[in-house]
Amino acid sequence: MISKKNQKKKGAMKSITQIIGDAQILLGISFDLQDAFEEYLTDDHRAFLAMLRVLEEHLPPVQCIQSGRGRKRAEDTPIIRAFFAKAFFRITTTSGLIQRLKSDSSLRQICGFRAVPSAATFSRRQDIFARHHIMEQTLYRMVRDYHEGLIVGHVSRDSTAISAREKPVNKKKDVKPAQPRKRGRPKKGETRAVKKQRRLARQRSMTSGKALKELDSACTWGCKRNSQGNVQFWKGYKLHLDVTDLGIPVTAVVTGANVHDSQVAIPMEKLTQRNITHLYSLMDAGYDAAEIFDYISATGRVALIDRNKRRNDTRPPIDPASRARFRIRSTVERSNAHLKDWLLPDK
Repeated sequence: MISKKNQKKKGAMKSITQIIGDAQILLGISFDLQDAFEEYLTDDHRAFLAMLRVLEEHLPPVQCIQSGRGRKRAEDTPIIRAFFAKAFFRITTTSGLIQRLKSDSSLRQICGFRAVPSAATFSRRQDIFARHHIMEQTLYRMVRDYHEGLIVGHVSRDSTAISAREKPVNKKKDVKPAQPRKRGRPKKGETRAVKKQRRLARQRSMTSGKALKELDSACTWGCKRNSQGNVQFWKGYKLHLDVTDLGIPVTAVVTGANVHDSQVAIPMEKLTQRNITHLYSLMDAGYDAAEIFDYISATGRVALIDRNKRRNDTRPPIDPASRARFRIRSTVERSNAHLKDWLLPDK
């Protein structure tokens, strides 16, 4: 990554609005060139263009330094617009995105391509964007901008399974639900390993970035019990979301499918409190851990976490007022459903 000063020297790509405005001044055009261009766009193209205008206001610097010899590298901004288009138009593969850019001149012009790069270029650039957390930075900049000076009543937290056609780093048998351990004293001559400090306890004193680095981020096998009590397996990832009362995402973290929801709660709470001011954190029974409850309470917020029914719980039941407030947590489930129905490509 380079500074803004170096970006100007390199001739960083201008935004769409700047390009159209400069063309009007240069050519002396009195009518609105924007309207003339959009007149020939479809409704989907217009919607994508409107989305880009919002996103590019919060996009962090993504231009990298030209490395040594060889031909000039493809510019970053058109490629990142193409990745936004891949998600918006629900294109499954990179080869499908390249084919769409070659056949759709309007989309190619919106993205700003003179020539469509190869699949290898898209793959390498996607790796760079992921390592520099470009998408996460864009989301957090938008969240801070639109929630500045506001108080959010409730933040609802949950995860959803994201299937992927990749080679997992673990095996399906590795994620089967663990059998309960036998209780009681060890047998004569049996030695048991010394218990290590729980990860949740360590996360309280760690930064959010360091805590997330300890979690699996590669494609893995995962399992969960459905509402009927049956175990379901999938291969891919988990998307963990924090959303507001209106269902607007404020924090998003992607992990391997084998990562338990509770392992992400404290780092996500730290990320969310950095971007917005909220009063309540709502979570289901998968987050029912003393470390999570104690950390949120220590920050002055209220943790409303559903009770884990499989645990021998001696705590008093949740009061009716908190139970009624807890129903707001359904917003994160609707957000996950909207994500799968409208933004993720069909299998």
